[in-house]
Amino acid sequence: MKRENHLLLAIIGLLILLLLGTFWWGNRKIEQLESQQQAVAYQAEGQYQRSFGGLSDSVSAMNEQLAQLLVTTSQEQLLLGLSSLWREVYNAINHLGGLPVAMNELESTDLLLNDVAEYSYYLLRKNVLQQKPLSQQDWDQLEEFYNRSRVVQNELEQLGSRILNENVQLSLISLEDEESALATTFRSIESQVHAFPELKFEEGVRRIEPEPRAIAGEQITQIEAVSSADTFLDMLLIKHGLGKVEFTSQDTKIPIYGVRYQNESEDTILYVEVSQKGGQVLQFYQTREVAQANYDTEDAIAQAKSLLNELHFSDMACIDVILDENIVDLTFVPKMDGIYIYSDMVKLQIALDDNTLLNFDQTSYATRHYQRQLPAPVLSKEQILQNRNPNFQVETVRLALITDEYSINEILTYEIQGTVVGETFSVFVDAATGQEIRIVRR
Repeated sequence: MKRENHLLLAIIGLLILLLLGTFWWGNRKIEQLESQQQAVAYQAEGQYQRSFGGLSDSVSAMNEQLAQLLVTTSQEQLLLGLSSLWREVYNAINHLGGLPVAMNELESTDLLLNDVAEYSYYLLRKNVLQQKPLSQQDWDQLEEFYNRSRVVQNELEQLGSRILNENVQLSLISLEDEESALATTFRSIESQVHAFPELKFEEGVRRIEPEPRAIAGEQITQIEAVSSADTFLDMLLIKHGLGKVEFTSQDTKIPIYGVRYQNESEDTILYVEVSQKGGQVLQFYQTREVAQANYDTEDAIAQAKSLLNELHFSDMACIDVILDENIVDLTFVPKMDGIYIYSDMVKLQIALDDNTLLNFDQTSYATRHYQRQLPAPVLSKEQILQNRNPNFQVETVRLALITDEYSINEILTYEIQGTVVGETFSVFVDAATGQEIRIVRR
């Protein structure tokens, strides 16, 4: 009996040892896992802190460089300043991408940085390649960028102080946490940057849309503006209630009346912008939710052509299509004698849920269109295609009349569309000299 008791106690002791060993081994594994996770967290936190520090430093340097440019007079200093600005902006863009926040939450900030980068490159080309001085409009644009980047710089500096003083860990917070220091800062940056008037830097061929000119004609009343807006909507068979002038814009190149329509039966608001001189409808847009697509791009193009016909636009060609989920943006220009008149753009946005018009913009057409005497090309298509970059796979070639980037003159060009490394480009080549005038990514 004693022997059996001793054996039982031995077995129990062995089991206890096994349990203790298992417990110790499990804790050891947990500690190792936690140690590994902590190491990864430290590494991520270090990367986030470096990205934030780099972003703050680059934005500060960018803002300082913009300030220096605004007082620069010498050509050499202007060249050095623009080069430094371009470099600092791209540093800021890279650091911004290294932060633990979704880019859609930083859309306005990211767009601002990209706009500064593109504009600085544009000025470099203008200053170095074209040997042309900066215009007052260029200086005004640089000052506008300075004001906007100053907002970003101030907010980042305040957040930097909080990170140091409160030991904030960027890896443990997200924009969804309303009390998060990072979230609060970037929401503030976004709201302030977004509150500035929109900078019109657009993708594709819309980049070469010229600045609108002033509109001539007699001054119209607000009642006449509403009547023009009513007529426009009736021509497109768009249902509407009573329109009311909700805003006016005086201190612009084209003073306008903004006519607003509220549809009582539907959650839709319509806006029509009418020029105060001449009473031309320049833009139309409506605010509503767009549901899942029931139509495709070809349907949208056909609908846009039908709407243009109703508005008495003739011989219009679709030159650009941008599809964004359930919405498609279309750009049309007149086509005369086989030449695409890029200066006279008309832009439409079609909702693919019901194939109806969301936005319409004929500002360029209304301010630029006239009866032109179109020149004949000096060089042939075959001559233009000689000595092209062998990496550029040419797909189509057509004649296009575009506005000079640095003047109000129009230039007859060959538009060469093609691809390279999976990207599609349009290269505009002077039809008289063979010089490349503009290159845009489509």
